[in-house]
Amino acid sequence: MNFTDCIDVSDDETIDDKFKHILDSESILAMIEEYEYKKPYRHFCYFKYSDLKIEKIEEMVKAEKVNVFDKKGHKPIDDPEKPTIYLLGELIFLKFTYMLQNDTGNTIKYVMLAVIDKENQILEIRFDRVGIAYKNSHTYYKDKIETILTYLKENIYLEISDIDFKAVVDFMKSERDDITIVAQRMTRNGTTAYLEAYEDEASIIPILGELDTFIEEQKELFDRDNNTKEIREKLQAFRREIEIKSDMPLVKIRMDESGIKFGITHNYKDTEYSLFMLYGELVGEEMMSSVKEYIMRCYKDLRAATSADTISREKV
Repeated sequence: MNFTDCIDVSDDETIDDKFKHILDSESILAMIEEYEYKKPYRHFCYFKYSDLKIEKIEEMVKAEKVNVFDKKGHKPIDDPEKPTIYLLGELIFLKFTYMLQNDTGNTIKYVMLAVIDKENQILEIRFDRVGIAYKNSHTYYKDKIETILTYLKENIYLEISDIDFKAVVDFMKSERDDITIVAQRMTRNGTTAYLEAYEDEASIIPILGELDTFIEEQKELFDRDNNTKEIREKLQAFRREIEIKSDMPLVKIRMDESGIKFGITHNYKDTEYSLFMLYGELVGEEMMSSVKEYIMRCYKDLRAATSADTISREKV
């Protein structure tokens, strides 16, 4: 007799049989569904939002246009026909479930999350990669993101706008000393180059980083007289001009204290928003939280600095 809430699989002969037995349990499936709200996702993107109408969400719940996840119910409730809502503190999760099928008839469950952060007035879309056999186009993720944004606009009348993360990255590069740019894609004069640091070389970006290091290492030589000082100044000006006049559609950043690495692809698939990607092993939701907290802090600091500069210029 089983005196606990555990599922007794002792009579199942094979590992497959044990797993099938476990997954026949509604309580186990409900636990898996709950984990989908809390797990780390490889990709995410942020948007500003305004005019959140909670009453519209309440109306959708009453009209049963969305499912409501209740972990006390111990039952799976995901439905590919409508999203599921889950409340956690100041966060409102809407999970969109898709049943994807490949050419051989195999079907998998695939989810994407829309997370409404009421405290920061930020909308976040989270998702993982899916095998190429289950995607129907090279714009699969872009199309799904657009579908979710449209759903939120049409059903809860959320006002959604893009964030200029190129400006945020520029701010981070110039004002922060707790991150390292470990890779970047540069487009200049119609030519694109991808530069990535080697792990065993102190994260120095090839060419640009090496030029900075060279100038620093040759300090005595450049300090010799006015002519050598002028050469250094011209080299440094040329170095700055390269980045200023180059478009950087992709950067890879390391947060120095935690070692977390994430990439940002600007204007993803010709859109106006940026796509984020976590690198390395996904070991906990705190990875996403750390990146979000840091990025949002930089975003707010940039806005504050921009506002202060605007006020200062108006006074002048």
